[in-house]
Amino acid sequence: MKEIKSVGIISPESSALFICDIQSKFENEIYKFKHMVFESKIMMKAAKELNIPIVVTEQYPKGLGKTIELISEEFEENKTKQFQKTSYSMYTPEIKKYLNENKQIKSIMIAGIDANVCVLQTCLDLIANGYEVHIIEGAVSSSSAHERLMALKRLKQSGAFITTLESLFWQLTKDSKHKSFKFVQKGIIEKRKIMAKL
Repeated sequence: MKEIKSVGIISPESSALFICDIQSKFENEIYKFKHMVFESKIMMKAAKELNIPIVVTEQYPKGLGKTIELISEEFEENKTKQFQKTSYSMYTPEIKKYLNENKQIKSIMIAGIDANVCVLQTCLDLIANGYEVHIIEGAVSSSSAHERLMALKRLKQSGAFITTLESLFWQLTKDSKHKSFKFVQKGIIEKRKIMAKL
């Protein structure tokens, strides 16, 4: 029987949201940092509404600072899983263990920085280990527009799905009768207003 290539269908029940290293030290070093932060924040709100687990990492926080407040204020006790790391990839032994303990997770949505370093290496590790990866295009960035663009092209070559916040929202709810339809709709309106000001 011919193997069917995945087309990237995603659902809340089998997904997780990874937030990669959105830390204070990077604030003035990352291309369109505010844009990336707000999209990540709105995605976190949607994930909480849809009961999607959230995994957050900090890269060497002693030197690079803690997760910025706009993101950390969305953390929920016992629901947001936080990990510190020194490796560039989020696919650390601790996070691998977490994923192995939560076998329902098949798809990973990812936001954060740097697209060409930690995000890229995380996605490659996840894809190599059988996970579908959905990169939220507006919620990842790098030190420059060029580095970001090249990283997204590289990841697409390796099988990652490059998508948008709005597209993911509608994919995760699938029907206007969904109980979270109004919440998601409100999030999209909020996103458009914020982005218009940035």
